[in-house]
Amino acid sequence: MAKIKPFQAIRYSGKNITDFICPPYDVILSQEKERFKKLSPFNVISIELPEPVNKNSKYKNAAKLLNLWQEEGILVRDDNPSFYFYEQLFDDHGTKMTRTGFFAALKLEDTRSKNSAIKPHEKTLAKPKTDRLNLLKATKANISPIFGLFEDENRIVRNLCKKIARRNPSCTARDSDDVFHKLWIVDDEDIIKTLINHLSNKKIFIADGHHRYETAWNYSIERKEKDKHYSKDCACNYVMTYLCPMEDTGVSILPTHRVVSTPDYLEDNVEKYFDIHLMKDLQKLSKKEIQPMIVFKDNKYRVLTIKNENILKKAMPGKSMAYRNLAVSILHYILMPRIEPSEFTYVKDDKKAILLARKTGKMAIIVPSTPIQSLKAISLSNEAMPQKSTYFYPKLASGIVIASIK
Repeated sequence: MAKIKPFQAIRYSGKNITDFICPPYDVILSQEKERFKKLSPFNVISIELPEPVNKNSKYKNAAKLLNLWQEEGILVRDDNPSFYFYEQLFDDHGTKMTRTGFFAALKLEDTRSKNSAIKPHEKTLAKPKTDRLNLLKATKANISPIFGLFEDENRIVRNLCKKIARRNPSCTARDSDDVFHKLWIVDDEDIIKTLINHLSNKKIFIADGHHRYETAWNYSIERKEKDKHYSKDCACNYVMTYLCPMEDTGVSILPTHRVVSTPDYLEDNVEKYFDIHLMKDLQKLSKKEIQPMIVFKDNKYRVLTIKNENILKKAMPGKSMAYRNLAVSILHYILMPRIEPSEFTYVKDDKKAILLARKTGKMAIIVPSTPIQSLKAISLSNEAMPQKSTYFYPKLASGIVIASIK
């Protein structure tokens, strides 16, 4: 089962680190990158998404900055191996929410094995993995974490998080989305043993960071093959992971909608496989096991539901019911089976997806969010959903903690 251990984080030395954090690399737009740089010359964006300087490649420059900032005391490494409790307070469509968990070093496992305690749920792409591997090789550090979920039926971790949250945090930050971040350093031996033992019989479901996880795994294999000083206890066999109880009330999964050019076979597939409903029926249809979807085309909305379950079984043989019932699966296997993932534009906000479709003359597909129990069932079935099937909000901040893997 899952093996975790404390680590000595590299962190910003101040109490208020608002100007130094940024979102993970894969959700930062080019114009946002410049904004983070303007916040501070020491913002972690310069390491997370580095630029080449002089003769240094962007990856070598990232490593240079990481070392230089430690030498100058901008970043410091903690003396004691610790777990780092982390809280995010945020607004989700008008509801105030708090997500709690902790950072740990998670032992890497081959997720292709059915016996692995680490369970992914999404497919990955080669290009971002190459980029993250080059950064990992250069910096020998996890700059941003994996996000993992685990079952906490007896509230062991949730109660511990609540207890830790009564203390004064070691540092705080408020980001541009008005998410308030708090971090506590915990090196208490009893707490460390409790967490290690509690997770030793748990599976870890990867919520976010699939590319980073696979990159870390590939790097560990490379080190094993090429490094004559390699040992199984090497830090490269672990990856920095934020671990959050699956039952935490702050776990929020948002959908990711699609905008794409209309394929010439669309209407044939709609007529053959789907029933069409009025928008007013959406709420009722959304309560059914098989998810509906909204198609916006030619300035008109249509709610689509699959005509019968046999269509799903035929289109997705061997897939679990949880997988087949998701709107994103129905979209990619039945409505538009010949569209490559790279041809879609992925948009978090449904209104922005509609606006983009109107502006570009394309169509928008609005999908419901993936239920957490569906994610769990699909992961346990060792299946991989289409890319961008889940969006956990808010994203974990890069720069809150950094883990050396030297």
